[in-house]
Amino acid sequence: MNNMFKKVSELSPVIYMCIGSFLIGTSPIFVRLSDLGPMATGFYRMLFALPLLALWMKWERKSIVVQNKLQGKDFGTLVLAGAFFALDLGLWNWSIDHTTIINSTLFNNTAAFFVPLMMWIFFKEIPSIRYIIAATVGFLGCILLIGESISISYVNLIGDIIALCSGIMVALYLISLKYIRDRISTGYLMFWTGLFSLIFLTIFVYVSGESLGPFTIQDVISIFGQAVLVHTMGQSLLAISLGKISSSYAALILFLAPLNAAALGWFFYNESLGIINLTGMGLIMLSIVSVKQRN
Repeated sequence: MNNMFKKVSELSPVIYMCIGSFLIGTSPIFVRLSDLGPMATGFYRMLFALPLLALWMKWERKSIVVQNKLQGKDFGTLVLAGAFFALDLGLWNWSIDHTTIINSTLFNNTAAFFVPLMMWIFFKEIPSIRYIIAATVGFLGCILLIGESISISYVNLIGDIIALCSGIMVALYLISLKYIRDRISTGYLMFWTGLFSLIFLTIFVYVSGESLGPFTIQDVISIFGQAVLVHTMGQSLLAISLGKISSSYAALILFLAPLNAAALGWFFYNESLGIINLTGMGLIMLSIVSVKQRN
């Protein structure tokens, strides 16, 4: 019985990460609903998520879940994490205007390669051959999942590069969270990174010249769906998991996000899923499971 509870306890962070990835995968559905510009949509996502994260942080303080003792470098890491997340949202949304959504999604999910590469360069953590093979298989699964919709051309080149940069921002965001996660609580971490992200997104909205209104019913559904499901729940589960699993494995599990996005596209928009797409889903699942036992 004790062994069973121990195994469940070890699996919990992985389960949280998987659920978080699935919730993050609902983002394209909500973004598609919005009539607002991409930067404005990201701005409102953070704005309406912050009150929920503030309540969570307050509850943690009251229940004394963990004490938050920040050093100067920790505060700087929170600012950087917020900046990286805002840049991820901004660059990914911007790339959609310069390439296809499919290409943008594919290149945004290259964090599984960039995380171990950066950990190797900056922290001398050499990724295992097993992980490299799993990440390659998972990325191949994403390519098959996206299938014939991929469009490689000179016209899309700028957008593809921007989307690739957003994948780098995802990697830097995950590494930043991992670096600080052990020292502060999840609610505290999510609130302050969210606040700094909002500040940067405000700048992006101003620079892009996008309008912050008026709202439609679809905008309201989109904003609150992203604020509650995608950010408050999805991103927070990711942050919780990073206290127990490596940032590299977390990046690998994020392959579940496009998998879920494809499934929801099939369910809500009748987007077809053929044998090649289903094979891609299988490869993504295989890549995650193959690393789990060694992580």
